[in-house]
Amino acid sequence: MIEIIFSESGAGALKSAQHADGKGAVIGVIITHKDGSNPSSEEIEAAQKQTEENYCKEWEKAVAIGGSPDDVFCFDLAWDMGDISETGVGDKRLDVLNALYSIYDDDTQKGAKMQFDKAKEDLSQVMKRAQNGEDIRVWYSDNPSERCGMLWFMAELRKIKDYSGRVYTIKLPKYMYDEQENTITEYFGWGEMEPAKWHRCLEYTQDKTKECWGYAQQWWNLVRENSTLRAVVNGRVRSVSEDIYDRYIWEEIDLVEDEFIQAAVIGSVLGKHQLGIGDAFVALRMEKFIESDILQVVPKTSRGPAMYHRKLRKTFDVQE
Repeated sequence: MIEIIFSESGAGALKSAQHADGKGAVIGVIITHKDGSNPSSEEIEAAQKQTEENYCKEWEKAVAIGGSPDDVFCFDLAWDMGDISETGVGDKRLDVLNALYSIYDDDTQKGAKMQFDKAKEDLSQVMKRAQNGEDIRVWYSDNPSERCGMLWFMAELRKIKDYSGRVYTIKLPKYMYDEQENTITEYFGWGEMEPAKWHRCLEYTQDKTKECWGYAQQWWNLVRENSTLRAVVNGRVRSVSEDIYDRYIWEEIDLVEDEFIQAAVIGSVLGKHQLGIGDAFVALRMEKFIESDILQVVPKTSRGPAMYHRKLRKTFDVQE
């Protein structure tokens, strides 16, 4: 079965979930302090130990979902952003990726072209296999990029007029209950789902073969509007203005001192409001504020590879 997903981290987790042994998985631990100070070595070690213990417990309960990594194809191309007038994976997608990667250092920016080229190659392979009637399973969520990606893919699949396979979807559950731990976890994208839990989501599989046309039509409507941004509003993908998330950014800016670490505000926007957007998008919106002189960059305060690792200064009271 062909597996389609719209998150790079989600694709990695899906491949790991296929064999469910935890081998090759990478565990990341992020520790931050509100004041921007670095965590101590003791704090890092404790966090790593706790994460590894939780990781092992999860894999003890894991069940392999089957399949091969060669069946997994990822189209993590920010389908909620930018010009979508092209079909397939066109050069305007590369423009969007270049804009998102522009906030990082030169080495990281090279990833945009690699990601773009891989997606073009993957789409070619998927279409060839689909023409032979292979079944397809699409993993998506209400994250705007993933939801838009699902609609885009359905439109691409409609190009095969005599497609004879079945199309299944699995929509990421909003919450997942752990009976043993008596906890509820909330998810906003497949990249957040632990590989050891993916088998529990198979129960959400739906046969959407007959609905493909409807999904494709939704995408074509969005293409006709071709706005600069798309979002999930009241359960449906809609064209929206590029400043739709600005109020949440300003809300967090209003809570900090006149001079503040930009990365801390971005982290608060992502962590508190769970909008389904990434750090790069928020950083690019804040660049608009800087261009308008609403915010100013405090010179010589960059402390990392990302452009937003610096200090900013408010030029007026946000509440006014």
